[in-house]
Amino acid sequence: MSVPKNPGFLEEEEENYGTAETMDPELYRATTEGDILRFARAMEQEPPDRCHSQPASCLQLGPQKNTVLHIATSFAHYEIVKLICKDLPFFVAEKNAKGDTALHIAARAGDSLLVMLLVNSDFKEGGLAEKNEEGNTALHEALKYGHEEVARILINKNPEMPYSLNKEGKSLLYLAAEAGFVTIVRLLMDNPVGNYFIGGKHKNKSPVYGAIQGRNIDVIKLLWERDPSSFQQRNGKGKNPLHAAVCMGYTEAVKFLLDKHYEFAYQNDKWGNYPSIQHPTKAFLI
Repeated sequence: MSVPKNPGFLEEEEENYGTAETMDPELYRATTEGDILRFARAMEQEPPDRCHSQPASCLQLGPQKNTVLHIATSFAHYEIVKLICKDLPFFVAEKNAKGDTALHIAARAGDSLLVMLLVNSDFKEGGLAEKNEEGNTALHEALKYGHEEVARILINKNPEMPYSLNKEGKSLLYLAAEAGFVTIVRLLMDNPVGNYFIGGKHKNKSPVYGAIQGRNIDVIKLLWERDPSSFQQRNGKGKNPLHAAVCMGYTEAVKFLLDKHYEFAYQNDKWGNYPSIQHPTKAFLI
């Protein structure tokens, strides 16, 4: 019996119940179908020591190790998620084989209601900083998949929460800039702890390049307004932001950068190449 595709699980995380070792079939069916009465009955039949002494290890589905909360979240069965968060809040912190908590899944799917249920449970705020195997927190996932409202909920839960880079070297500010979320970029740059912005200057993943990559001129303008010095950062190939904009044929950014700092046109990369511009109606070249 296969679990249908859903927005919370990544494609490679789809489960097949034939490989399940410990989850009761009735509990699994009730969870995937969203039948809260059958779910409650199935949970009541679990031995007390299995549901309290070793909370999630006994209720995992096959090699991906998704708990009932992971599954209910991925299927957006709100009443079951609400019940688990109320009566069995320890499930909120449990991770599957990919390192995802249920909050990662809800954030990736962009489901604001699920995210609210999870973060408003008996949930330690440190859980917001939990990373999966890609080094992403739930907030990283929300930004990566373009869910602005969810990102705002997670930020507001603890505006001073320090976040580090993911394994791609991308900060929250980079991801927000790439997504074009001007309000989120402003929130992150106003963060009193300052960790959001500092992180974006590492590993050649400057938010400026993220904004150019996402073709988000309003974010580029905001970044210039707040910190013009960040535009002096080169990427790993020694290219400046104008190189990047020219390479993409991003005319609006090219014009903005030349207007603000024409000297960009006279800066070469590691191979001695300058950002050269042909006739406006033709392609840009580096």
